[in-house]
Amino acid sequence: MNLKHAFFLVKLLEDNKYNGSRHFDAHALRTSNYEDVKEFAKGCMRTYMILKEKAARWNADPEIQGLLKQINVQDAAASKLTKKFSEDSAKKLLAMPLDRVKLAEAPLPYEKLDQLTMEVLMGIR
Repeated sequence: MNLKHAFFLVKLLEDNKYNGSRHFDAHALRTSNYEDVKEFAKGCMRTYMILKEKAARWNADPEIQGLLKQINVQDAAASKLTKKFSEDSAKKLLAMPLDRVKLAEAPLPYEKLDQLTMEVLMGIR
C-alpha cells in the first residue's frame, strides 16, 4: 500500500463527507485463517482512522493551506469552470488563453507541499 495514496483517498472521502462504507480495497494473505482475516480488517480500520486524523491535521496546518492558496491562485478561473461539468463550461475552458511558457515560469511549491505532507504522515507536524 502506498501511504500517500491511502492518505489522499481518506482525505477525499472525509473532506467530501462521503457516507458510504469506508475501507481500503485490500485483502488478507491467502494463508490467513478466519481470526487473521478479522485482525486484518481491524488493522485496515485502524489505519483509516489514523489517516482520518492526519487529514484533519493536514487541513488545519496554516503553512500547508498557504501553499495551497499560492498554488490555486493561477487556477482560479479554470477551477470555477471545472467544479461541475456542463457544455458551456467546457467551451469556456477550451477558449481560455493558455500560455504554456508563462505557466511554466510560475513557481509552484509542489515539492515543499509534498514534504510537508510527508511530515504530517510521519507525525512530525
